[in-house]
Amino acid sequence: MSDSPAHELDVHAALAALREELAPVTQHESMPVAGAAGRIVASDVIAGLDLPAFANAAMDGYAVRAADCQGITRLRVIATALAGHVLDATLQAGTAVRIMTGAPLPLGADAVVIQEDVSREGEQVSFSSAVRAGQNVRPRGEHVRAGETVLAPGTALRAAEIGLAAAVGVTQVDVFRRLRVGLASTGDELADPPAPLAAAGSYDANRPLLALACRTAGFSVVDLGICRDQAAEFAHLIDRARAEALDALVVSGGSALGDADVVRQSEAVRFFPVNIRPGRGITFGDFGRQSAPLALIGLPGNAVAAFVMFHLIALPALRHLAGGVARVPEHLPLPLAVDLTCKPGRVDYRRGRFEYDPAGELTVRPLEQQGSAMLRTIVEADVLIAAGPRPHYRAGEKIAVVPLAGLPR
Repeated sequence: MSDSPAHELDVHAALAALREELAPVTQHESMPVAGAAGRIVASDVIAGLDLPAFANAAMDGYAVRAADCQGITRLRVIATALAGHVLDATLQAGTAVRIMTGAPLPLGADAVVIQEDVSREGEQVSFSSAVRAGQNVRPRGEHVRAGETVLAPGTALRAAEIGLAAAVGVTQVDVFRRLRVGLASTGDELADPPAPLAAAGSYDANRPLLALACRTAGFSVVDLGICRDQAAEFAHLIDRARAEALDALVVSGGSALGDADVVRQSEAVRFFPVNIRPGRGITFGDFGRQSAPLALIGLPGNAVAAFVMFHLIALPALRHLAGGVARVPEHLPLPLAVDLTCKPGRVDYRRGRFEYDPAGELTVRPLEQQGSAMLRTIVEADVLIAAGPRPHYRAGEKIAVVPLAGLPR
């Protein structure tokens, strides 16, 4: 398979190119909602009830009839309504019910006056604030209607999604099977601690980093270790990936044009050049058979470059493969704390930190060190600053940043 055309892609076009190569998994299963964290919804999740299921108080206070409360008001308290209990009383003219947040609205009531606005003496309450029907009341079905789709296919089940499904009475959810992702790093220089390092050796940080990122995304991870810089070892790696019935194999290193870059040298891969640094591009290869597809995604070997390329492009592509929604991470505008100069025509994802200016406005400042192998800069950074394709940015000017708080690292 030959390399892609020489023109460089932006991150969105690169992700679109990978998506074109990846057919999402189709196998799915039903499982309890409570155990489905990280899984991806395969079919519509339908609400089994209205939410709220009944009109209830949004605040602690007094349930009233708005028609009784158009001037200086004095009402007689006839009962107390508590959450989880149905009050067997109907509100008549001139009366009120003491009510707690979440308690069903008594029959005849159509508003709640918060307790801070009310003076109470014995069984009498008085207030002078105007009251409108529906005030401080959560109507039945205000949020969700029974039969409505609350979670669509492709939705990742996080804490909020699982909570919503439970709130509308869903106990089982149909999800795609868990994606199986293999991880490997290439390089004669690599070792895993605590093995002693050779004179020109280094410990592999990429597999542990990518393993956590993949597990956090809900994938099943198989560690295939280190692949030496030999074509025969790379072929053996592919055989092992097939034997493990993997859906995808993510390999770091070996994707440049050096004499020892065994991934890029394979005829079964092609390279998508991307106009960003660190990284410069991503490799794709189809090593599967008709009955068992296997997609290879190749990342740079330097740890920061691998991190950036994985989170901007490879991870969204894997989410697509898993049946989920593939999006480049959100880029948010924030002002720069200092002037910034970068290479024109390319987007340089520099590591940076949040900083407040003298007026208290949140800004971002690039770190001093920006080497593509300096993994400590990811630890120290709050954001990736997308510097470019313009050559110059002035202090105070807004620039796109990717917050690292949303990325496993």
